[in-house]
Amino acid sequence: MHLRAADYMSQGITGGGQQRKIFTYRQSRRVYPSFSGRPSLRAEFRCERCLAVRNPVEKKAESTEATRPAGRAPGFGVLGRLFRHTFEAVIDHRDFRMLWFGMVLSMGGFQMQMVARGILVYELTDDALITGMVGLGFAPSLLVVSLFGGVLGDRMDRRLIIQLSQIGNGLLAGVVGYLIISGSVVWGHLFAVSVAQGAMFALQMPARQAAIPSLVGKNQLANAFALNAMAMSIMTLLAPALAGVMYQVSGPEYVYLIVTGVMLSSVIFTSLVPRMIPEKHDSKTSVFQNISAGFKYIGRNKFVLNLMIYSVIVALLSMPFRMLVQVYAKDVYGSEPSQVGLLLTALGIGGLVGSISIANLRKGHHRGWILLGGAFVSGAALTLIVGVPVYAAGIIGMVGVGLGEQARWALGQSLMMENTDDEFRARVMSVLMMTFGMLPLGMLPLGYAMKKLGAQPAVGISATLLLIFAVLSVFMLPRLRKAQ
Repeated sequence: MHLRAADYMSQGITGGGQQRKIFTYRQSRRVYPSFSGRPSLRAEFRCERCLAVRNPVEKKAESTEATRPAGRAPGFGVLGRLFRHTFEAVIDHRDFRMLWFGMVLSMGGFQMQMVARGILVYELTDDALITGMVGLGFAPSLLVVSLFGGVLGDRMDRRLIIQLSQIGNGLLAGVVGYLIISGSVVWGHLFAVSVAQGAMFALQMPARQAAIPSLVGKNQLANAFALNAMAMSIMTLLAPALAGVMYQVSGPEYVYLIVTGVMLSSVIFTSLVPRMIPEKHDSKTSVFQNISAGFKYIGRNKFVLNLMIYSVIVALLSMPFRMLVQVYAKDVYGSEPSQVGLLLTALGIGGLVGSISIANLRKGHHRGWILLGGAFVSGAALTLIVGVPVYAAGIIGMVGVGLGEQARWALGQSLMMENTDDEFRARVMSVLMMTFGMLPLGMLPLGYAMKKLGAQPAVGISATLLLIFAVLSVFMLPRLRKAQ
């Protein structure tokens, strides 16, 4: 008697040491029973699948699509599957989840403070140029300190760096709150705090971004970076509106006191993450040699170099308007503080939609074209804001600005980290952070032009230059266009 067994499967495990190999065989002919009760195989078998599995004694297994068990989405049909796919790095990895929650809180405090500071400076001085200077006070320290932050992120405990930065930002906000309550605040105080917080930000971000690959699987790296950008977008959506309403109802001192509490509470979540000491840290090489090695690496890596050039130019043409939106809203729309907050909330909506979309992108989705398309979207949105001087059009335009910005920041950051060797990630990220430090090169001319020419013509010039560069980048940066 013999049995046909077309569906009979057999698995064998071979190997040892650092790796085991799992072979899955499928019978190609027949199975004959034996007296022992086990099937006697008289047919050839073929290897259908061969998966490399790390030895369980290793400290941490690298997660891959083949080995990571497919998580079951919450029972919400299509929305449930989308939810899990979008937030998979947060759902799958507890340590990254804690780091992400801390990011949400710290960015919420940062966004609230930016809105309150911009409105307060303009009320104290009635000067768009000074408002721009204070808004960009963080830029000089960010430009300088970010390079050292990248080196520290490759040498020290990254969790400690993040915590010290969060504590420093919270205490600085508390100092401003005290100065407002005592009636002694002047715009110079706000400028000094902005400079100090820029240094804190420059130390925190390279360490945070460099830590992510150690907390998630390699296949989830792009998703994790997009979720980091999503945290910024969520807070750009909620925090400005909250800060604007609180400023108008209660006054700036209460905004700053709440910012202090939010900033310090973010330290609690970061404390739940294990210490993150870099595996390879060269304490013998000088700091300046490490900085030089980072720049040399960027020069050799042509994809990273092209992406860096694109990111800097687009940021200089699009981001200054975000920093001066308070001036534009008051001069063109006659907006109240709460309406300024709503404009920035619209910016957050666009950023949130963009970051969710990017979190679902994978290799093969023509990510290079999406990256380059971000400049077109931002330029078109600024053109709408200038061409239709109506508050409702400004809301729609700010959504477009946020959408285009995420294509540059979140997707660009993901592509950059994917194409950077691990030992250089913090330093490459620190150079990218210098983009924020270069904002005065775009913001001060825009603030001056708004004062001399008016808000609409000045922003119109920025929109035109951005659209021109968007067209040129398609032809001049082919490596980005071909990115998958």
